[in-house]
Amino acid sequence: MRLLHLADLHIGKILHKRSLLEDQAYILKQILAIAKEQRIDAVLIAGDVYQRSTPSPEAMTLFSDFLTGLTDLHLPCYLIAGNHDSAERVAYLSALAERSGVYIAGAEQAAVYSYPLEDDFGAVTLHLMPFLTPSHAKLHYPDEADRIVTYEDAVRTVLQHHPPASDGGRHVMVAHQFLTGAAVCESEELAIGGQDNISAALFDRYDYVALGHLHGPQRVSRETIRYAGSPLRYSFSELTQKKSVTIVELREKGNVQIETIPLHPLHGMQELTGTLAALLASEPTDDFVHVILTDEEPPADAVRQLRTVYKNLLCVTYRSSKFREDRFVEAEGQPEKMDFPTLFRAFYAFQNQGAEPSADQMKIVEKLLLQLDREAGAS
Repeated sequence: MRLLHLADLHIGKILHKRSLLEDQAYILKQILAIAKEQRIDAVLIAGDVYQRSTPSPEAMTLFSDFLTGLTDLHLPCYLIAGNHDSAERVAYLSALAERSGVYIAGAEQAAVYSYPLEDDFGAVTLHLMPFLTPSHAKLHYPDEADRIVTYEDAVRTVLQHHPPASDGGRHVMVAHQFLTGAAVCESEELAIGGQDNISAALFDRYDYVALGHLHGPQRVSRETIRYAGSPLRYSFSELTQKKSVTIVELREKGNVQIETIPLHPLHGMQELTGTLAALLASEPTDDFVHVILTDEEPPADAVRQLRTVYKNLLCVTYRSSKFREDRFVEAEGQPEKMDFPTLFRAFYAFQNQGAEPSADQMKIVEKLLLQLDREAGAS
């Protein structure tokens, strides 16, 4: 049996005020092509289908189109809700979706949902465990609430109530949790102080564990416990990550073959450092770009000038010995498209380490604007 392991699609993601829906549509189409070429038997999506718990209509349409593409390939899909998802929205119409081969585990209950399959080597059971928190586990297991303090307590409790059968068959777990020892980056939402850490040992009875939550593809503890990672870079902190999909081939019990297939995004991502003059002399690129300017004096109109070379410039950081710390500016929302109060707020924040002008200061600005308008009308 050949499984395609995906996670952390984050459909509807906005990167520095830039919608990534076009990029996500491009990469999902690529994933469909891989599924067809690789003769996949089923697709696993380990949570965080959407970026927001209330996804936009456009985001929902894109995911619906992806599921339709899988259905057209006669590929069943098994997915769980992640911490970014609304379990109710993800599971909406799940009974109807099952008729098309889409099996959805929301988080109505703190439970594991199991689906029996079979191939030439015998029985395979897929176990789906949506994102789980201690409070959720306490709600569904009140008699054990005193013993459920950490995320590990919560997962252990649920697994004890829903263990894999000791039948000699092969068992695959799909989960969306943070395992101790995994590599993280800035774009991921983790609990303070590592409170959401759980031990990989909790999954010892599973032949393969398909994880979501962390954006870097990686193994944890053993080769068959893996994060698929996100299909796109969703932060400049993910620059060094090589995005891929994971192909899992289950053969006889104890024989699991794993292959990662690289994904090629619509736009690359770069972080470029230098003076404005040096960067303007560089070759143009369509990549998403974060520029770090090192001019001692912040250049005037830098964003507009940089856009002549980097049309997908997303943000600029000003780095100078004259500043106590770097000053960060979003490139989206060009000054010529801003009204004056918005432009003033942006300028004030830049000059004051991100602080907002007070209401009294804004009243002064508005009063001056009104006075200028009157003078202009009189002339």
